[in-house]
Amino acid sequence: MNSSTAYSFPVEFRNVDYVAALYMGNKKAVEEKLLGTGLKAGLSLNGNPIIAVGLIEYKDSDLGAYNEVILAIPVVPISEPSSILNWLQLYTPLHKRKLGQYILHIPVTSNQSMIAGRDIWGYPKIVANIEHRFLKNHITTKITDTTTSKDQVICEGSMGVGIPIPSMDLMTYSFLNSIRLCTHVDVDAQMNWHPFSSLKITIQDVNNPISKDLIELNVVNKKPVVVIRASQFKAKFNEGLKNN
Repeated sequence: MNSSTAYSFPVEFRNVDYVAALYMGNKKAVEEKLLGTGLKAGLSLNGNPIIAVGLIEYKDSDLGAYNEVILAIPVVPISEPSSILNWLQLYTPLHKRKLGQYILHIPVTSNQSMIAGRDIWGYPKIVANIEHRFLKNHITTKITDTTTSKDQVICEGSMGVGIPIPSMDLMTYSFLNSIRLCTHVDVDAQMNWHPFSSLKITIQDVNNPISKDLIELNVVNKKPVVVIRASQFKAKFNEGLKNN
């Protein structure tokens, strides 16, 4: 695998265990991290911007099998209104949607995934040690140091009862060669909302970049606002389109 490898679109992810947790974050830190992107926080609750954390195990995909963690900010272009109604965009058809994820960190366990993510969509992927332990009612994810194997970030907790909800498509904003891209992701999944989940993030090493951002965003040791899981998740990532 090298950067010249050609992929056909959509890039398919056929067997995925997917957990997404939303937390209330720090407004000033979010504004600083979005400076210069032309984007702003897209979801808020009680005046606090929402931060998204994804814990994902890819069992079968065009990029192979690997584990992944995503730290992202749900965003809209600066020109769009800020409104509680933006929450409805989670189910707006992709061709009309403005709400998307701006990814701050995306460690993966696969060099193939890292190169493809960087070269195709401009995602800030790095290779890291990630261990997922996804049980029916309990989730544990650990990011560990690649040299010492010491824990850096742990996300762990019970899931509680799951309530079926309609599957929602995804959208991302990213920068490839300084050009902002918007990528549509077609999702096919039975999703469950876990309103009583205790999934919390703890920091074991304050010096690595993802730990620093989690602390600055003020989501460490916080109860999630929303937790969604889909243990049979399928997705098709389309080619990123230039977005002005």
